[in-house]
Amino acid sequence: MSTNPLLNSLKLPGRVFQLPSKGIFYAPGILADTSEHAEVQVKPLSALAEIKLRSPDMLFSGRALAEVCQECIPEILQPYELLSKDIDAIFCFLRIVTYGAEMEIKSTHECAGAKLTTHVVDIEQIVMNANNLILDHALTLYTMTLSNEQKLMLKPVTFKSAMHVMQLRRDVEQIMSAGGTSQELIEKTIIQDMLSIIESVEGITDVSMIEEWLRQLPKKYYKEITSYSKSANEWGFNLTAQLTCKECGEVYPHNLELDPINFFTG
Repeated sequence: MSTNPLLNSLKLPGRVFQLPSKGIFYAPGILADTSEHAEVQVKPLSALAEIKLRSPDMLFSGRALAEVCQECIPEILQPYELLSKDIDAIFCFLRIVTYGAEMEIKSTHECAGAKLTTHVVDIEQIVMNANNLILDHALTLYTMTLSNEQKLMLKPVTFKSAMHVMQLRRDVEQIMSAGGTSQELIEKTIIQDMLSIIESVEGITDVSMIEEWLRQLPKKYYKEITSYSKSANEWGFNLTAQLTCKECGEVYPHNLELDPINFFTG
């Protein structure tokens, strides 16, 4: 306990949540030893921590998440090594403990005469209904065979890999918006995107060999890999809310945007 009496008077209630990955993909040292089955104590965001999450520059560099985890979820020791799906979960956890489970969103149905309307979504229901039973067979789940009989071991995307690809895409967009082109950078982005989901090919884990293989891989096999990866990654939280149109009464799906700039508003 702090020696500062002002801090001791601040009661920061928290909750224990389980990361949807259940920690089965993590090497020792990514989560604290006290975290069993990837259960972590989540404390509410302070006003300053929320500012960090709403800062585009800090978000894009990854610093925001790292610093917020240090303050609010100290059992996460290496935030950059977390899986992207666990990052989505962390945003939901932080939202619940900071503001409560109910969140207002705005949505427009596709029916004639529909208007932009406000709906209330219960984030708690999303958290309580994680689809992670299939991870009990993770080894089989991420093993695939291409139509040329080559065997691949895939993997879920980490936050670090996702940030790298996102930064490469931003660089490409900046070059193109300035009227330029960069075939080399576009190719690098595509290759890095594929490397983020491939653990091994025919038992080979050497990244340089896999990259050389990818550069000669026909488009047909790219599609097979991305399609299989998408199906293997259907675990975790279902971030699609079912809304009822206030004009026609039809129930329709609405994908929740986990953009922290808009997500963390009380």
